[in-house]
Amino acid sequence: MVTLKDIAREANVSVMTVSNVVNGNLSKVSNEKAEMIRSILKKRKYVQNESARSLAKANSNIVAIMLRNIQDENSLSSAHNATLLGAMIRKIQLLGFYAMISLVETQEDIALNLKSWNAQGAIFLGMFDREIEQIYALSAIPMVFIDSYSNVRQLSSVGIDDYKGGCLAAEYLLEKGHRSIAFISPPDYENGVIQHRLRGFQDTLTRHGFPLSPAHRLVLESDVDQRSVEQTVQALDWLRGDVTAAFVTSDQMAASLMGALSNLSIRVPEDLSIIGFDNMLISTQVSPQLTTIEQNLTQKAALAVDILQHRLQNPDVPAESRVLDVRLIERNTVKTLG
Repeated sequence: MVTLKDIAREANVSVMTVSNVVNGNLSKVSNEKAEMIRSILKKRKYVQNESARSLAKANSNIVAIMLRNIQDENSLSSAHNATLLGAMIRKIQLLGFYAMISLVETQEDIALNLKSWNAQGAIFLGMFDREIEQIYALSAIPMVFIDSYSNVRQLSSVGIDDYKGGCLAAEYLLEKGHRSIAFISPPDYENGVIQHRLRGFQDTLTRHGFPLSPAHRLVLESDVDQRSVEQTVQALDWLRGDVTAAFVTSDQMAASLMGALSNLSIRVPEDLSIIGFDNMLISTQVSPQLTTIEQNLTQKAALAVDILQHRLQNPDVPAESRVLDVRLIERNTVKTLG
């Protein structure tokens, strides 16, 4: 790799002079000398080391994206996370910033990444609400949290109406004649998203006189491991009992569940009706196509970046929290009971 020192040696100038030309600081460099250095840079195909440059600048143009990674899992395998990250990266780059993605498990991971990369701002996904005050203490840079239910006052956040999503799922199943209904989710890991969806679901069922049975609250340890899902559902007597429908809190988990049910000769929706959540691409790829609660991940991602940019431009503006709406997408996985 060609370095500034190589260019300086060939041009018979100092490394500082070459650096000034590379970075457009031409007040102390003659036009003739600058032109000669540019010619050598082009001939030697010099590529600037942006990471080193960013560390030397007060404004690095780096936006850090911190994604919670649960031990022994890969958060990037989630279609939800991948879609959200892709949309954020595109938006960040359109605004002229660089995106740095880090999978983090501890406060030390977060602190190290923020310091090492001299990030101008950060977006956090999947953080535990109890950690957010500690995260704020790590750095004074602008921060935005996605899907947070923290009560921290200065929190800038973007989320969706998870409670309404749970309500919509319950109301739809009740309208279709279902009375004995299950709720299926991953472990909540102190996750307010799951808790709010469950609360909306429970409250709606109870209000109509059909409360959720504790026996029908199922936690699946993995939403992508087909064998793990199948082993879990094999133990559930209610799959062949009186339960007629289930609300599953992600489309990816719903798709895995449908595969496991098929292997057990349990048909969807004839034997068990299912509603998912997210309206990911996979919801139209499974057969039958999945009825689901839609959230707009592209809008969520863009809004998180917009809020961060606003805070970068105006550090003294108040914190901004936005809650996006959800809606039911009706397809073919819910049976109407007579």
